[in-house]
Amino acid sequence: MVTAPTNRSGGADQEETLSITPVLINFGCRMRQIQPSKPHDLDPLAVELLGGLGAFPGARHIVLGGYFALKHYCDYRVTHDVDAWWSEESTGEDRDAVRAALRLVLTEIGQRRALDLQQRRFGDTESWELIRAGRKIFSMQIASRTVQLEPYLPSPWPPLQIESFADNVGSKMNALVQRGAPRDFLDVRQLVIAGLATPLECWSVWQRKNPDLLLAEARAEVARHLHELQLRRPLGSIVDPAERERAGETRRWFREVFLSGA
Repeated sequence: MVTAPTNRSGGADQEETLSITPVLINFGCRMRQIQPSKPHDLDPLAVELLGGLGAFPGARHIVLGGYFALKHYCDYRVTHDVDAWWSEESTGEDRDAVRAALRLVLTEIGQRRALDLQQRRFGDTESWELIRAGRKIFSMQIASRTVQLEPYLPSPWPPLQIESFADNVGSKMNALVQRGAPRDFLDVRQLVIAGLATPLECWSVWQRKNPDLLLAEARAEVARHLHELQLRRPLGSIVDPAERERAGETRRWFREVFLSGA
């Protein structure tokens, strides 16, 4: 049993000691096949960008991922970012052609909407950003894929492709374990309460993405992120009642369901 730290400072966000029950993962477990569909409330800038890229056959080397891909399987919140991977078969020449297409399409969008284009790189991720008055209002981010579990699927934005549901959940689980941002907790919980995956399936696909890492340590890391989030942003500090209620429900669900072995 792994015991995670808890908030001992009192107040509305106080919990009992969180005991993380070890879980035996069935590595034969496979997630269901879900076909992606076009979301209803996309950022208009994303629609313009993806529509513009449709004129470039080389855009097939872009594989939609992250929450932008998740919206095609579970559409429940707004995003102003398009996340993507480079296809594994793409060459340096292919990627340069995609970059040229991105620069052209985003420059045209910027001219129509009085926005500036900025390009940044952090680690293996390239970020193409549209800026207004010094503030980023939209971005397209492309990174190099590490472990791919299943073949890419055709996206609703041809010729771009999209990662499979299993790969998408695995990537979201990686984000939860490695980063533990509030949106990572929200996304994973939404997948489960929407009936698209079980906690066991989420951990199983994480293990498939990370066969050399220990599941117990990953679960403890999620518990640590949760604890730090509670200390950094106690429920009492959240002014908006609806947001405070959602945060409380999400944190309680992770303690009682996702990390309990249920």
